[in-house]
Amino acid sequence: MADPRELILARLVEIAEAVEGIKKARRNVTGESETTLPLAVILDGDETADDRDPVSRPPTAPRIVTMTPEIYVIVAKAAADVGTQVNLMRSRFINAIAADAQLIALTKDREGGRYEGAASGLSRGRTMIGEVGLSFSFRYVLKPGSI
Repeated sequence: MADPRELILARLVEIAEAVEGIKKARRNVTGESETTLPLAVILDGDETADDRDPVSRPPTAPRIVTMTPEIYVIVAKAAADVGTQVNLMRSRFINAIAADAQLIALTKDREGGRYEGAASGLSRGRTMIGEVGLSFSFRYVLKPGSI
């Protein structure tokens, strides 16, 4: 059986590659040139096991895990347009993740991804560089001994 965490992360990259306007999607790679923008970067992020699982369970008992990968969308536009472009890409990612049947099927009880919020940043270059980090959480069932 495949590791659900890896399957979710791989699917996020595939979703990112299909989002309208994204030139390139990368996993755990940063530092692309301005010519590759708009760019999506998926960072593996953290995960935590559900504290409500009884301690007395056998080590191979299934655990509910919540993973929180980081999704960054980086765009380059004129200063007057960069905020609008960042918000447009944000909405496209939220919609794409919410509607993806394959991703939903990988999560516990078909819950899909839960949008947790976003953090934005701007920097100067030849044009304004805008970035939005999107936070999603994905719950899945980890079955030790079968991943």
